[in-house]
Amino acid sequence: MGARVLVTGGTGFVGRRLCAALRAQGCEVWAPRHREFDLGPKAAPRVEKIFHLAARTFVPDSWREPAEFYRANVQGTVELLEYCRAAAVPMIYVSGYCYGVADRLPIPETAPLRPNNPYAFSKAAAEAACRFFSAHLRVAVTILRPFNVYGPGQRRQFLIPHLIAQALDPAEPELVVDDPLPRRDFVHVDDLVAALCMVPVGNEARVYNVGTGRSHSVGEIAQLIQRATGTGKPVVARGGPRAEEIPDAVADIAAIRALGWRPRIALADGLRQLVAEAREPSNTVV
Repeated sequence: MGARVLVTGGTGFVGRRLCAALRAQGCEVWAPRHREFDLGPKAAPRVEKIFHLAARTFVPDSWREPAEFYRANVQGTVELLEYCRAAAVPMIYVSGYCYGVADRLPIPETAPLRPNNPYAFSKAAAEAACRFFSAHLRVAVTILRPFNVYGPGQRRQFLIPHLIAQALDPAEPELVVDDPLPRRDFVHVDDLVAALCMVPVGNEARVYNVGTGRSHSVGEIAQLIQRATGTGKPVVARGGPRAEEIPDAVADIAAIRALGWRPRIALADGLRQLVAEAREPSNTVV
Protein backbone atom coordinates (compact mmCIF):
# COMPACT_ATOMS: atom_id res chain seq x y z
CA MET A 1 0.00 0.00 0.00
CA GLY A 2 1.25 3.47 -0.85
CA ALA A 3 1.09 6.66 1.16
CA ARG A 4 -1.96 7.45 3.26
CA VAL A 5 -3.36 10.83 2.23
CA LEU A 6 -6.23 13.05 3.32
CA VAL A 7 -8.28 14.79 0.62
CA THR A 8 -10.62 17.43 1.99
CA GLY A 9 -13.43 18.13 -0.42
CA GLY A 10 -12.87 14.63 -1.77
CA THR A 11 -16.55 14.17 -2.60
CA GLY A 12 -16.65 17.30 -4.77
CA PHE A 13 -16.13 17.94 -8.45
CA VAL A 14 -12.31 17.98 -8.42
CA GLY A 15 -11.94 15.82 -5.33
CA ARG A 16 -13.57 12.74 -6.83
CA ARG A 17 -11.19 12.80 -9.80
CA LEU A 18 -8.20 13.38 -7.52
CA CYS A 19 -9.14 10.52 -5.19
CA ALA A 20 -9.45 8.14 -8.15
CA ALA A 21 -6.06 9.21 -9.50
CA LEU A 22 -4.37 8.81 -6.11
CA ARG A 23 -5.87 5.36 -5.60
CA ALA A 24 -4.67 4.39 -9.08
CA GLN A 25 -1.17 5.32 -7.87
CA GLY A 26 -1.56 2.96 -4.90
CA CYS A 27 -2.32 5.57 -2.24
CA GLU A 28 -4.65 4.91 0.66
CA VAL A 29 -7.08 7.81 0.48
CA TRP A 30 -9.18 9.20 3.34
CA ALA A 31 -11.81 11.57 1.93
CA PRO A 32 -14.38 12.28 4.64
CA ARG A 33 -17.65 13.97 3.90
CA HIS A 34 -18.14 17.42 5.38
CA ARG A 35 -20.19 16.23 8.34
CA GLU A 36 -17.68 13.50 9.12
CA PHE A 37 -14.97 16.16 9.19
CA ASP A 38 -16.77 18.49 11.58
CA LEU A 39 -14.90 16.97 14.51
CA GLY A 40 -11.84 18.87 13.30
CA PRO A 41 -8.51 17.91 11.83
CA LYS A 42 -7.10 16.80 15.20
CA ALA A 43 -9.51 13.86 15.02
CA ALA A 44 -8.06 12.80 11.68
CA PRO A 45 -6.15 9.52 11.42
CA ARG A 46 -2.44 9.79 10.79
CA VAL A 47 -1.71 10.72 7.18
CA GLU A 48 1.45 11.50 5.20
CA LYS A 49 0.07 14.31 3.02
CA ILE A 50 -3.00 16.52 2.82
CA PHE A 51 -4.67 17.79 -0.33
CA HIS A 52 -6.91 20.64 0.79
CA LEU A 53 -9.71 21.18 -1.72
CA ALA A 54 -12.69 21.76 0.57
CA ALA A 55 -14.17 25.22 0.03
CA ARG A 56 -17.24 27.25 -0.76
CA THR A 57 -16.72 28.16 -4.42
CA PHE A 58 -19.72 29.66 -6.24
CA VAL A 59 -19.01 33.39 -6.64
CA PRO A 60 -22.65 34.61 -6.69
CA ASP A 61 -23.23 32.83 -3.37
CA SER A 62 -20.17 34.56 -1.91
CA TRP A 63 -21.79 37.98 -2.41
CA ARG A 64 -24.79 36.80 -0.37
CA GLU A 65 -22.76 35.03 2.34
CA PRO A 66 -19.31 36.66 2.57
CA ALA A 67 -18.80 35.84 6.25
CA GLU A 68 -19.70 32.18 5.69
CA PHE A 69 -17.22 31.96 2.81
CA TYR A 70 -14.54 33.42 5.09
CA ARG A 71 -15.34 30.95 7.87
CA ALA A 72 -15.36 27.94 5.56
CA ASN A 73 -12.39 28.85 3.38
CA VAL A 74 -10.07 30.65 5.79
CA GLN A 75 -10.81 29.20 9.22
CA GLY A 76 -11.00 25.69 7.79
CA THR A 77 -7.59 26.17 6.19
CA VAL A 78 -6.05 27.50 9.42
CA GLU A 79 -7.33 24.47 11.32
CA LEU A 80 -5.73 22.14 8.79
CA LEU A 81 -2.48 24.10 8.89
CA GLU A 82 -2.45 23.71 12.67
CA TYR A 83 -2.90 19.96 12.26
CA CYS A 84 -0.03 19.95 9.75
CA ARG A 85 2.16 21.88 12.20
CA ALA A 86 1.43 19.51 15.09
CA ALA A 87 1.79 16.33 13.03
CA ALA A 88 4.58 17.49 10.66
CA VAL A 89 2.44 16.71 7.60
CA PRO A 90 2.87 18.57 4.26
CA MET A 91 -0.12 20.12 2.53
CA ILE A 92 -1.05 21.06 -1.03
CA TYR A 93 -3.56 23.89 -0.94
CA VAL A 94 -5.91 24.48 -3.88
CA SER A 95 -6.53 28.20 -4.08
CA GLY A 96 -8.27 30.02 -6.93
CA TYR A 97 -8.11 33.05 -9.17
CA CYS A 98 -7.20 35.99 -6.91
CA TYR A 99 -5.59 38.45 -9.36
CA GLY A 100 -8.62 40.59 -10.18
CA VAL A 101 -7.99 42.82 -13.19
CA ALA A 102 -4.32 42.13 -13.93
CA ASP A 103 -1.80 44.68 -15.12
CA ARG A 104 -0.64 42.41 -17.95
CA LEU A 105 -1.35 39.09 -19.61
CA PRO A 106 -0.45 36.32 -19.17
CA ILE A 107 -0.53 36.64 -15.39
CA PRO A 108 2.51 35.34 -13.45
CA GLU A 109 2.39 34.09 -9.87
CA THR A 110 4.25 37.24 -8.80
CA ALA A 111 1.40 39.52 -9.91
CA PRO A 112 -0.34 41.40 -7.08
CA LEU A 113 -3.42 39.74 -5.60
CA ARG A 114 -6.50 41.90 -6.07
CA PRO A 115 -9.48 39.78 -5.02
CA ASN A 116 -12.61 41.28 -6.51
CA ASN A 117 -15.30 39.17 -4.82
CA PRO A 118 -15.75 37.57 -1.39
CA TYR A 119 -14.77 34.13 -2.70
CA ALA A 120 -11.46 35.39 -4.08
CA PHE A 121 -10.91 37.38 -0.87
CA SER A 122 -11.32 34.22 1.20
CA LYS A 123 -8.88 32.33 -1.02
CA ALA A 124 -6.28 35.10 -0.83
CA ALA A 125 -6.65 35.19 2.95
CA ALA A 126 -6.22 31.41 3.16
CA GLU A 127 -3.09 31.71 1.02
CA ALA A 128 -1.74 34.30 3.46
CA ALA A 129 -2.30 31.80 6.28
CA CYS A 130 -0.40 29.15 4.30
CA ARG A 131 2.54 31.49 3.78
CA PHE A 132 2.59 32.49 7.45
CA PHE A 133 2.54 28.90 8.70
CA SER A 134 5.27 28.05 6.20
CA ALA A 135 7.54 30.98 7.08
CA HIS A 136 7.06 31.05 10.84
CA LEU A 137 5.81 27.61 11.92
CA ARG A 138 7.75 25.40 9.49
CA VAL A 139 4.73 23.85 7.77
CA ALA A 140 5.51 22.48 4.31
CA VAL A 141 2.91 23.92 1.93
CA THR A 142 2.51 24.25 -1.83
CA ILE A 143 -0.22 26.50 -3.27
CA LEU A 144 -1.91 25.85 -6.61
CA ARG A 145 -3.93 28.61 -8.26
CA PRO A 146 -6.19 26.99 -10.86
CA PHE A 147 -7.90 29.35 -13.26
CA ASN A 148 -11.35 28.28 -14.56
CA VAL A 149 -11.68 24.53 -14.04
CA TYR A 150 -14.27 22.53 -15.98
CA GLY A 151 -14.96 18.87 -16.65
CA PRO A 152 -17.11 15.84 -15.76
CA GLY A 153 -19.16 16.18 -12.60
CA GLN A 154 -19.25 19.97 -12.43
CA ARG A 155 -22.56 21.36 -11.17
CA ARG A 156 -24.97 22.86 -13.66
CA GLN A 157 -24.82 26.31 -12.03
CA PHE A 158 -21.37 26.78 -13.60
CA LEU A 159 -21.00 28.17 -17.12
CA ILE A 160 -20.02 25.18 -19.25
CA PRO A 161 -22.47 22.56 -17.90
CA HIS A 162 -25.19 25.22 -17.95
CA LEU A 163 -24.60 25.96 -21.63
CA ILE A 164 -24.39 22.27 -22.54
CA ALA A 165 -27.72 21.62 -20.81
CA GLN A 166 -29.32 24.49 -22.74
CA ALA A 167 -27.85 23.32 -26.04
CA LEU A 168 -29.17 19.78 -25.59
CA ASP A 169 -32.62 20.75 -24.30
CA PRO A 170 -35.09 20.72 -27.23
CA ALA A 171 -37.38 22.99 -25.22
CA GLU A 172 -34.71 25.71 -25.11
CA PRO A 173 -34.73 27.77 -28.34
CA GLU A 174 -31.69 29.87 -27.33
CA LEU A 175 -28.43 29.77 -25.43
CA VAL A 176 -28.83 32.46 -22.81
CA VAL A 177 -25.74 34.05 -21.25
CA ASP A 178 -25.30 37.08 -19.03
CA ASP A 179 -22.45 38.61 -21.00
CA PRO A 180 -20.67 37.00 -23.99
CA LEU A 181 -17.52 39.14 -23.76
CA PRO A 182 -15.51 38.12 -20.63
CA ARG A 183 -12.59 35.83 -21.41
CA ARG A 184 -11.26 33.10 -19.14
CA ASP A 185 -8.51 30.48 -19.15
CA PHE A 186 -10.38 27.15 -18.97
CA VAL A 187 -8.39 24.16 -17.72
CA HIS A 188 -9.73 20.59 -17.67
CA VAL A 189 -10.17 18.97 -14.26
CA ASP A 190 -7.94 16.04 -15.24
CA ASP A 191 -5.09 18.41 -16.06
CA LEU A 192 -5.52 20.02 -12.63
CA VAL A 193 -5.49 16.57 -11.02
CA ALA A 194 -2.26 15.74 -12.86
CA ALA A 195 -0.73 18.93 -11.46
CA LEU A 196 -1.87 18.08 -7.93
CA CYS A 197 -0.31 14.62 -8.18
CA MET A 198 3.11 15.85 -9.29
CA VAL A 199 3.90 19.19 -7.62
CA PRO A 200 6.54 18.97 -4.89
CA VAL A 201 6.01 20.25 -1.35
CA GLY A 202 8.99 21.98 0.24
CA ASN A 203 9.85 24.24 3.13
CA GLU A 204 9.03 27.36 1.13
CA ALA A 205 5.38 27.99 0.22
CA ARG A 206 5.75 27.91 -3.57
CA VAL A 207 2.83 29.03 -5.74
CA TYR A 208 1.94 27.61 -9.17
CA ASN A 209 -0.70 28.78 -11.63
CA VAL A 210 -2.64 26.00 -13.33
CA GLY A 211 -4.20 26.96 -16.65
CA THR A 212 -3.60 26.61 -20.37
CA GLY A 213 -2.05 29.96 -21.26
CA ARG A 214 -5.00 30.83 -23.53
CA SER A 215 -8.36 32.47 -22.92
CA HIS A 216 -11.77 32.10 -24.57
CA SER A 217 -14.79 34.36 -24.31
CA VAL A 218 -18.18 33.22 -23.06
CA GLY A 219 -19.47 33.66 -26.59
CA GLU A 220 -16.69 31.48 -28.01
CA ILE A 221 -17.47 28.77 -25.45
CA ALA A 222 -21.09 28.84 -26.54
CA GLN A 223 -20.09 28.42 -30.18
CA LEU A 224 -17.70 25.55 -29.38
CA ILE A 225 -20.50 23.80 -27.49
CA GLN A 226 -22.84 24.29 -30.45
CA ARG A 227 -20.29 22.64 -32.72
CA ALA A 228 -20.01 19.72 -30.32
CA THR A 229 -23.78 19.32 -30.04
CA GLY A 230 -24.54 20.00 -33.70
CA THR A 231 -27.04 22.69 -32.77
CA GLY A 232 -27.39 26.22 -34.13
CA LYS A 233 -29.31 28.08 -31.47
CA PRO A 234 -28.84 31.86 -31.22
CA VAL A 235 -26.70 33.04 -28.31
CA VAL A 236 -28.62 35.72 -26.43
CA ALA A 237 -27.15 38.05 -23.76
CA ARG A 238 -29.71 38.93 -21.11
CA GLY A 239 -27.69 39.97 -18.11
CA GLY A 240 -25.00 42.44 -19.04
CA PRO A 241 -21.61 42.86 -17.35
CA ARG A 242 -21.42 41.72 -13.73
CA ALA A 243 -20.18 43.99 -10.97
CA GLU A 244 -16.39 43.83 -10.64
CA GLU A 245 -16.12 41.99 -13.96
CA ILE A 246 -12.69 40.87 -15.17
CA PRO A 247 -12.42 41.32 -18.95
CA ASP A 248 -9.67 38.76 -19.53
CA ALA A 249 -7.63 36.25 -17.52
CA VAL A 250 -4.76 34.19 -18.93
CA ALA A 251 -2.41 32.10 -16.79
CA ASP A 252 1.34 32.30 -17.10
CA ILE A 253 2.17 28.61 -16.58
CA ALA A 254 5.94 28.78 -17.07
CA ALA A 255 6.64 27.83 -13.44
CA ILE A 256 4.64 24.60 -13.44
CA ARG A 257 5.78 23.77 -16.98
CA ALA A 258 9.34 23.84 -15.63
CA LEU A 259 8.34 20.91 -13.37
CA GLY A 260 7.32 18.86 -16.42
CA TRP A 261 3.57 19.52 -16.34
CA ARG A 262 1.60 20.81 -19.29
CA PRO A 263 -2.11 20.92 -20.16
CA ARG A 264 -2.99 17.92 -22.29
CA ILE A 265 -6.73 18.25 -22.93
CA ALA A 266 -7.65 20.84 -25.55
CA LEU A 267 -10.79 22.81 -24.81
CA ALA A 268 -12.66 21.59 -27.91
CA ASP A 269 -11.85 17.97 -27.00
CA GLY A 270 -12.92 18.47 -23.41
CA LEU A 271 -16.22 19.99 -24.49
CA ARG A 272 -16.91 17.13 -26.92
CA GLN A 273 -16.32 14.68 -24.08
CA LEU A 274 -18.76 16.53 -21.83
CA VAL A 275 -21.41 16.66 -24.54
CA ALA A 276 -21.06 12.92 -25.16
CA GLU A 277 -21.44 12.21 -21.44
CA ALA A 278 -24.44 14.55 -21.17
CA ARG A 279 -26.15 12.60 -23.93
CA GLU A 280 -25.91 9.34 -22.00
CA PRO A 281 -29.42 8.35 -20.84
CA SER A 282 -28.24 7.71 -17.28
CA ASN A 283 -26.44 11.04 -16.97
CA THR A 284 -27.93 13.89 -14.98
CA VAL A 285 -26.35 17.29 -14.50
CA VAL A 286 -27.05 18.83 -11.10
